[in-house]
Amino acid sequence: MEKPVTLIIGLGQTVGEAIARRLLDDHHNVVAVGPDQRLLDDMQKTTGDKVTLHHGATNTLLGLRNALAMTLETHGHIDNVICIPSLPEEDRLADLDMEQFNRLLLDTVGAAAQSLRVFSTEMAAQREDPSNAVDRARQAGSFTFVLSLGAVMSQPGWFSESVTQHAVLGVVKAGALELAEDDIRVNAIVALRPRAEGREPWLRERTPFGRPALAEEIAETALFLTNPASAIITGEAIVLDGGRRQLSGLFSRGE
Repeated sequence: MEKPVTLIIGLGQTVGEAIARRLLDDHHNVVAVGPDQRLLDDMQKTTGDKVTLHHGATNTLLGLRNALAMTLETHGHIDNVICIPSLPEEDRLADLDMEQFNRLLLDTVGAAAQSLRVFSTEMAAQREDPSNAVDRARQAGSFTFVLSLGAVMSQPGWFSESVTQHAVLGVVKAGALELAEDDIRVNAIVALRPRAEGREPWLRERTPFGRPALAEEIAETALFLTNPASAIITGEAIVLDGGRRQLSGLFSRGE
């Protein structure tokens, strides 16, 4: 049986690399696409030539089509897409530049919907091709979006992040219903991502585990969601927040 082919769109700061390594360990063929050459170079240092890397836009129709074409040219098919939308910098509603905000919505929410359109068409078509040996008995493909905790909780001073991440989660839920008849799954990982530790000094008191999710923990969850053994799961958001949503008040711990 052929190896599953997984495309990673956007790399984040550490999460994309961790996901790529975990997928390689599970014998996936991995393609990674991103606009930041530095992050691509960092991934190449740790994975060598095991990951097919492509420098290109991830928020345009042309960029997404190029990513699909490169994946098909290299591996012949595509099974999973993992999207890691970039996170906006801090801002407040009162100071919002509406032109920039509208552009941000297009680059995140619009790109999320466009990703579903571009790649799901190929996933559905290749399932009918008997030459494709990958087991598609339970799923024709899967999408996983890696989002910040801003997708389910809001924090003052991070208006654009909260709006865009909430909206992408809406794309996940609506897209899951639209693509279910093609046996294509759409899910999200909502995580207190590693960068939060530096920006939230009160994290230890507001989170029972006192820390953000590790990149390796996000990667393990992403791997699970690509597996046909999880084929019943769609339209879901798996939240990795260390128990934060369950806590009322502050968590007191000894030093």
